Amino acid sequence: MKKRIRITALLLAAAMILTGCGNENTSSATDSGSSATSSAGTDSKEESSVADSKEESSEADSKEESSDAESSDEQTESKEESSVPETSETVTDAPEMSAPETSQTESKEENSVVETNPVNPDDTPDADPVYSAMIDRSLMELGNLQRMKAFFEKLEKGEEVTVAFIGGSITEGMTAGAELCWAKLTYNELCKQYPNAKINYVNAGMSGTPSILGNIRAGRDVLCHKPDLTFVEFAVNDGMEQEYKDSYEALVRTLLEQEGSPAVALYFTVIKSGHTCEKHMSEIGRAYGLPMVSLNNVLSVEFSEGRMTWEDYSDDESHPNVWGHEMTKDLIMNMMNKAKAKIAEGGIGAVEPVPEKWVNNDRFYGMEFYDDANPVEGFNMITTGSFNGTRDTIQQFPNGWAAVIAPAKAEPMKFTFEGKTLMLVYKCVKNSRGGRVRVIVDGEKTGEYSTQANDGWNNPVAVQVFTGDEGVHEVTIELVDIDGKMVTADILGFGIC
Repeated sequence: MKKRIRITALLLAAAMILTGCGNENTSSATDSGSSATSSAGTDSKEESSVADSKEESSEADSKEESSDAESSDEQTESKEESSVPETSETVTDAPEMSAPETSQTESKEENSVVETNPVNPDDTPDADPVYSAMIDRSLMELGNLQRMKAFFEKLEKGEEVTVAFIGGSITEGMTAGAELCWAKLTYNELCKQYPNAKINYVNAGMSGTPSILGNIRAGRDVLCHKPDLTFVEFAVNDGMEQEYKDSYEALVRTLLEQEGSPAVALYFTVIKSGHTCEKHMSEIGRAYGLPMVSLNNVLSVEFSEGRMTWEDYSDDESHPNVWGHEMTKDLIMNMMNKAKAKIAEGGIGAVEPVPEKWVNNDRFYGMEFYDDANPVEGFNMITTGSFNGTRDTIQQFPNGWAAVIAPAKAEPMKFTFEGKTLMLVYKCVKNSRGGRVRVIVDGEKTGEYSTQANDGWNNPVAVQVFTGDEGVHEVTIELVDIDGKMVTADILGFGIC
């Protein structure tokens, strides 16, 4: 059975490369690997895929220390670009078919692209009964379907809709690439089923990052596109600690509370070690009446009955291979098709308000992201000090501030914000020159945070640095002098609520 599945998947993958699909495509990417928001499951792959940053040979004696620091910083930035999978910004039309040309426009984010409906791929051959049963097992619940009903009604009327995907490297397309990842394949299938609708595609997958950072960046990467349906995938990037549960629920609730009552669906992945946050995430999904799909429901049975091994699904410890992404698309479309059939039976009422009661804590609700290109009401940057906003940070967070200086000579960053919680987002590096920052809020030190970690790979990390009473707070961020040597420290932005 699995050989027939794999052959079919490979044929389909080849067909998809030759065909296009005209709808709008917006890709976003990023990673996180250590400290408070380091991914619990998928980081092993990302870490191994990025070589350690090597420091350049010492400069001539006539060179200043700062030029040496800048050359080292440039090296780490070239490494970080290689750690993000390449994304294709265009869809190629099949030569034998007449298809609408791809229309592209720049989105609000530099790491986003917009694409319009692709040519429909060939029909999938009928699957055998074992494969069909496997796909059916993935469906945990359909939820109340009120929001999904509105989504399908728009499609059937040929209206414009936007489908967004937010998650980690599995959503971004690690191993399969931008065109063959499960998110793009799902989008392609929707385009095929609804050729008269204009369907916009937003891929906000960011490698190695958990829902803590997903909740911070949701406004920048997803909400600005006003999605009608968003798939959320963080089950292997999150951990079991309470901060992950609170962030995940805050993200789900924020997506649901947008204007137009958009639909939200949850996809729970699993890695080879068995790690998944499906249990506590499904409790959240159940409380909000959301459709939920489980990969573990599929693989656990196939493995125990000897029809599959992990290597059939993945080429590493975490990510689906090309066939795995194709199968994931089938899991998602199984849920979509069953939801549509259930809606057709009737009896689905109007959209109900989001439940008032939280499953977890609301401490991260209403989180907004601030950087040099994303202003937030109530945030006032007084001075960036020695953190230079003109230097490059990382591709996924290009509008932060970088310091390359001996801490004893550095000037602190100072700002005020209005709220009760402050999150610091910084670039985590492996090389020894990563600096340490001290955070002072309202005159009191709240903590020191190293931008260096043994598992760092120029990835973004978010950490809560303050929580307190609602109000205006004064913040100072300064470099910590440990040995008098020059260091680098990149602040990518802040999360505020």
